[in-house]
Amino acid sequence: MLSNGIDILRIKRFDDIKNKDEVMKKIFNDNELAYIKGHNNASNTIAGLFCAKEAILKALKKGINDYALTDIEIIHNDDQAPFVIFHNELLKLNIKNISISIAHDGDYAIASCIIEE
Repeated sequence: MLSNGIDILRIKRFDDIKNKDEVMKKIFNDNELAYIKGHNNASNTIAGLFCAKEAILKALKKGINDYALTDIEIIHNDDQAPFVIFHNELLKLNIKNISISIAHDGDYAIASCIIEE
């Protein structure tokens, strides 16, 4: 069975959040925070990663409070393509394959997700 999710956000929404460590640590794990820091704490990077997490939750038919956002880890391979690693409760799901895509254009970040169960 395939399911999909998509999310779009105005990048500017993350201008203030990026300076709030307690909020960032609720959304992103240490590897993601290091990736964000390596990209100069850019709001578009933060928005893209957040969109990806939201798209994944939508594909799972879950809400933002159903799982810890830090249990959805977005990392990048050598070609900078994003992929997902689940942690904790999410490891119990019967996921065969998960694909994500993240894009930015002007004031917006968007991400899509396809999950095969």
